[in-house]
Amino acid sequence: MLSPAKINLGLEIPYKRNDGFHEIRSVFLRISWGDEIEIEPAGNGVFELISQNEIILEKRKLYDQVSELGDYKRNILYKTFQKARSLFPELPGVKIHITKRISPAGGLGGGSTNAASLLSFFFSWRSFFTTDEMKILAAEIGSDVPFFLGEGNAYVTGRGENSQEIEVHSGQGILALTPQVMNTAEMYSLLKKPLQEGPSQKNGNTLSENLVSVLKNGDWSALQGRLLNDFEPVAFQLHPELGVLKDRFLEFGSSYCSLTGSGSSLYGLVQGLEIQEELLHRLRQEFPNLTFVRFNF
Repeated sequence: MLSPAKINLGLEIPYKRNDGFHEIRSVFLRISWGDEIEIEPAGNGVFELISQNEIILEKRKLYDQVSELGDYKRNILYKTFQKARSLFPELPGVKIHITKRISPAGGLGGGSTNAASLLSFFFSWRSFFTTDEMKILAAEIGSDVPFFLGEGNAYVTGRGENSQEIEVHSGQGILALTPQVMNTAEMYSLLKKPLQEGPSQKNGNTLSENLVSVLKNGDWSALQGRLLNDFEPVAFQLHPELGVLKDRFLEFGSSYCSLTGSGSSLYGLVQGLEIQEELLHRLRQEFPNLTFVRFNF
């Protein structure tokens, strides 16, 4: 089954919370591209991981380090397995086959989506999980994991654990799988956000009616300049070539382009299949050493 990547339509980091986490506000969009994962029950306590690594060459070793070729106990799949079985010992062991395409340090939720795939397997195996148990367990594993347990798109707040499902028009885009490695903790530290919540920052728990309408109608060009990613200035200062790439996305026909997560992947949304093909062709001509993939949502 597909363990899908996500992209962020805007990513606002208004402040750093008293608990040390950063408050976020973002639209999470599930896309049609990602990892393929198959999970089978195994003997009691067994965890077996078999990986086919198809990540771009520049980042492939980052996954190898936490796969069966390296220290798999650092892999979020193993951590999810251990956490779930510590709470519910009756859960079976697992044998996991994964075709890994979502690179670490890409802003695409590659670890969180895999964790959610394993939790979904466990939840189907032990049918008497309560909704609260699912949500609590998912949030303890990772802030983005609860989103991937759902099926739709969402407006996400808090540290990522609060999500409100929203309607987003179907569409197409191009994703750039960039080689730059962005350390998430370092990127957050470079934002230098104030520790406490200011009075003008308390009204971000819902999207404006206008943005809700834009997303529902699929007018992607109306998002440009309105749904912003706060990490872009930092990322483009560290790696100016990413800023150039965004400029070319927009120049070559993308209606909306953004960094996703804290980077380093970028994507562009387009109005139709013909523009998608033209954009892909021109990007591959301009940047022959980069990997670009089509996606739908």
